[in-house]
Amino acid sequence: MKLRTQILILSAVLAAAPFLISIFIFSYHRSFGKDEEQYMERYLVSKWIYEDFYPSIYNENMDKVFIPYGIELSIINEKGVIVFSNIPQMKRGMYFNPLFPQLIELIKGKGSKTIIETFDHNGKKWQFFFVYSEIPEYLKKSQLGSLKNSLYISLYLTIAGLIIGYFIVRSILRRTSKLENAMKKVAVGDLDFEIEKEGKDEFSLLLESFDKMRLALKEEQARKSRFIMAVSHDLKTPLTSIKGYVEAIQDGLVKDSDTLNRYIGIISEKSVVLEDRISSLIDFARMETGEWKLKNTEIELNSFLKRLSSIYEEDCRILEKKYNFENHLPESIKITCDPVLFERALENLFINSVKHTLSGTEIFFKAFMDNSLPVIELGDNGEGIDKDDLVYIFEPFYRGSNSRKEPGMGLGLSTAKSVLDAHGWDVSVSSVKGEGTVFRIILEKK
Repeated sequence: MKLRTQILILSAVLAAAPFLISIFIFSYHRSFGKDEEQYMERYLVSKWIYEDFYPSIYNENMDKVFIPYGIELSIINEKGVIVFSNIPQMKRGMYFNPLFPQLIELIKGKGSKTIIETFDHNGKKWQFFFVYSEIPEYLKKSQLGSLKNSLYISLYLTIAGLIIGYFIVRSILRRTSKLENAMKKVAVGDLDFEIEKEGKDEFSLLLESFDKMRLALKEEQARKSRFIMAVSHDLKTPLTSIKGYVEAIQDGLVKDSDTLNRYIGIISEKSVVLEDRISSLIDFARMETGEWKLKNTEIELNSFLKRLSSIYEEDCRILEKKYNFENHLPESIKITCDPVLFERALENLFINSVKHTLSGTEIFFKAFMDNSLPVIELGDNGEGIDKDDLVYIFEPFYRGSNSRKEPGMGLGLSTAKSVLDAHGWDVSVSSVKGEGTVFRIILEKK
């Protein structure tokens, strides 16, 4: 059974429940047997006693009380004297004899019913004596009216429930239909649509989550396309060059040994480039799929950074770039990490700064404490990164507008982030076009 049908059935049952219950009660009342009927009569008489009779007695207004036709009663005070009576055989001023109830029942016949009870009046024990042959019409009509009112109220509740249920079910089914249509589109590969969101209930949150999944799939699809294009381009370039020189040799275009050796040397260089790129792809794939494991060990962070800084400083001197190293970390600080991969990640960030700075510009390397955590900043005051490129800077194979003409596969920053993420550290980047770029790493002490 479809969800739509189940919801409709459930709503109809819930809406009709009050009406059905009232009909059941009414039908049950109509089918009362003798015992139930006597109970109902006693209930209705007692209801009249407590709602009409007692208030009149307590207000000492007995002469004005309305006594339904068919009911005869006497009131006996604490001395046993009848103070009120509409029973012919029991006059006012008479003493109440305990034999009176049996005598009245004999006079009225077997169909008569009697009630005798004691009640408090001004702190004294009084009694009343009722006798009736059948339930008065006044009380019957009151009973029937109550049942009718209950049925009308139940009917109104049922109609209101159906109306409210209709709008609730329509809202649920409309959004369920949206989700169903969206899932069908995703199933056939259509991700270029948007789900209209409404409200803040669970269905709206579900639609919102599904739309986020759609956007993530769309972005992953675009990433996959960029991956294929990047790999194809970066592998095809050296292969094309190798193929060209091999064909030249095969076609006999090389006439002397010097030219042949030069061609072979170029083929060898391009083969090395191709091998490096394939190795980079393999390493990246291992990091992304988790096929490698960290070889963690405890290191002294200060000595580790000072050693790297001396290497970076020498590279900058050769490349005619300024270098600034600032270390404000405590001498005793230690961290747990894979030192080889950590060094590789920092080296990739350093190389990125080297590529995008001109001669004379500054590359800086800083380490300090922030909120009791060690922080490393590596950056430059070079050309900066375009705002449109900044959100994709850590994506594999992505090369921004400043680096598309340079060699490489666009895996350096992505690899660095994968290594730092694997350590549970946070890495972020900030950049202003024309002012420089800063990579910030927050290390949690293990």
